[in-house]
This record gives sequence, C-alpha cells and structure tokens, in this order.
Amino acid sequence: FLSNAGDNSEWGAIRKAVHHHFLDCGMESYQTRVKELPTKIAADWSTPKLKDLSDFMLVQKTVCKCIFYMCFGKWLEEADALVMIGWRTNAAMWILPRLVHRFLFNIGIGKIKTLREKTVGLVEKYELQQAFVGMNGSLDARWQRKPVVTLCDEIMFGIGFA
Repeated sequence: FLSNAGDNSEWGAIRKAVHHHFLDCGMESYQTRVKELPTKIAADWSTPKLKDLSDFMLVQKTVCKCIFYMCFGKWLEEADALVMIGWRTNAAMWILPRLVHRFLFNIGIGKIKTLREKTVGLVEKYELQQAFVGMNGSLDARWQRKPVVTLCDEIMFGIGFA
C-alpha cells in the first residue's frame, strides 16, 4: 500500500485533493447529495428485494452511480453506468503481463484503451473537465499530472473499481 502520511506522499496529496474537491463532508452540496441519494437509488430500484443483491450487474451499476453522484452530483444513465463497471469487469486484463497480451493479439489492451476513451467521454458528457483541472491545479507541482487527463483517468479508475 502507498503511504499517505507526510509531505512527501504523492498518494496522500491525491487522496487529500479528492476529499477536498469531491468528498468534503462539510460542504453543503455534499450534504445535499447525501440526503438525495436514497431517492436516486429508489428511482432506479423501485422494488428492492434481498434476492436482488445476488444480481452483480445491478449492484455494480448502483455502486458506480452512487459514487459518481457523491463525487460529482450527476446521476449516471444506465448506459454510462455500464461503461463505469467496465473497470471492474475488465479487472483480469490489468494484471496480465505484456507478453500474454501479445499472445492474445492485444485484445485486452484494446478493450482497456476503449474503456479509457469512453470514460473520458463521460467526463466530457457530464461537463466535469473543470473539476479535474481544478483538482490538478491544487496539487503541489511535484504531483500535478501533465496532461490533466492522466489524473482524470486515475480518479475514474478508482470510481469504476469501487
């Protein structure tokens, strides 16, 4: 695990920035989203049953929608939630060595590249670019990402894997 203590912790700086920009519990907008979240879930999942929790697709989409909403205040459409759960469903591709990808004709790399492009497309669709520009600008120069889309990619990876 990466350390998040001290001034020389890149992970600590990123984590602090995520909380400051997206998950600050003291912000009124955050508290409003917390209150509205049950209504958002109920609109998508009107008659919940315990058995529904065995539906991994439903649970993964709901979790991605909730985290995206809590971070950005935007409720994902169904198709967009499917894009975001692609981070989790393609997890096996992340751990394969490059040589294995080559034997598989880079199909996995192609899937990951397409997923990253679609995810950045969601950031554009929901007009969230400035949130990442602001977050990147708030980081110490040592930790800033160039280009900013790199930071966007890292954060969206985390949301999709949640």
